[in-house]
Amino acid sequence: MLLAATLIFHTTLDYMLNSIEEFETVPLPPKKIKVISSHNPIIQVDAKAKESWMLVNFSSGKTHKVPESDAEKNTLNNYEWDLGFSRTKIITNGGATNPLGKTGVINLGPVDFEEISTAPSKGYVEDKVSFGNLINQEFSGWYNYRTRTHNIESKNNVYIVKLANNGFMKMRILNYYCGKKDQDCRSMMCSRQEAACLTLEYVLAKNGQFPSNIPEPVKEISPNIN
Repeated sequence: MLLAATLIFHTTLDYMLNSIEEFETVPLPPKKIKVISSHNPIIQVDAKAKESWMLVNFSSGKTHKVPESDAEKNTLNNYEWDLGFSRTKIITNGGATNPLGKTGVINLGPVDFEEISTAPSKGYVEDKVSFGNLINQEFSGWYNYRTRTHNIESKNNVYIVKLANNGFMKMRILNYYCGKKDQDCRSMMCSRQEAACLTLEYVLAKNGQFPSNIPEPVKEISPNIN
């Protein structure tokens, strides 16, 4: 019986080794890029540069890439913008970042995006300096950091932003990786090359009111980088 068991073990082992060798020679299928869509406008922000801010004007969909030193010199008022992105950091066009700006934000938490119909009249938080860094406390905890995979996962909070032109916008961060959904990065490490490419869903208010939940054709904005 011992001899038979040994023979079976070696036969199984040989089969497994041959199968692994055959598997490794099979070419991988082409990479599939998953497109994130919504009936609301979507914009992707390239925030990969660590020493730069990608400034976004949501009314026009235009962006401006500026060095971090411009924020330290209080020269950001030279641009028309609402929010700035650098990796996981987000700043607003107001407060300590730009004393001449009017932008502020309210974090509503992970509420139903479509249920938000009215922009609050007050309570908007502007940027401040903390330990030498520009921050907005409403945006500071927008993500979870997965220690096992070292990935960034959005909390799907909904934010109301008072824009630089005195208008209002509701928005949420859908993910942090180009071509990936957050749930795809919970059990595996996503590519570092795809990191810091934030996908944002947003709706602009009209006279402080957000349009009702009426599905429209998907509108995707590809920002012009100046």
